[in-house]
Amino acid sequence: MKVKEIGLCWIVVKDLNAAIKYYTEVVGLKLAEFHEEFAWAEVEAEDGGCRLGLAQENPEQKAGQNAVMTFSVANLDKAIEEMVKKGAVREGEVCEISGHVRMQSMIDPDGNRFQMCQVLHHSCCHC
Repeated sequence: MKVKEIGLCWIVVKDLNAAIKYYTEVVGLKLAEFHEEFAWAEVEAEDGGCRLGLAQENPEQKAGQNAVMTFSVANLDKAIEEMVKKGAVREGEVCEISGHVRMQSMIDPDGNRFQMCQVLHHSCCHC
């Protein structure tokens, strides 16, 4: 398995619209994507680099608890298989945003969460 890039870090927020306003008007980032149907937005710096994803709080993910890094791979199933053989811990099952991205949440030895992602379509979810 080879990680292609660190394409995104994301946080969980209590109010998605308020967070968009904060990160664009206060921090100075620009809105790159907004997908209300997925309760998701991405902001980025003027000159690019890693995007910051903003996810609306939900029963499984509470605001302010953890920034989540995503690592893009070409084949998610193969990456998961290789990682589990090496002792990696999965959290839940593979989640798919139909036609856009497949994701698997993982937990590192210190309890930090991250996701392995396979981008299916590059117009959404810049993992």
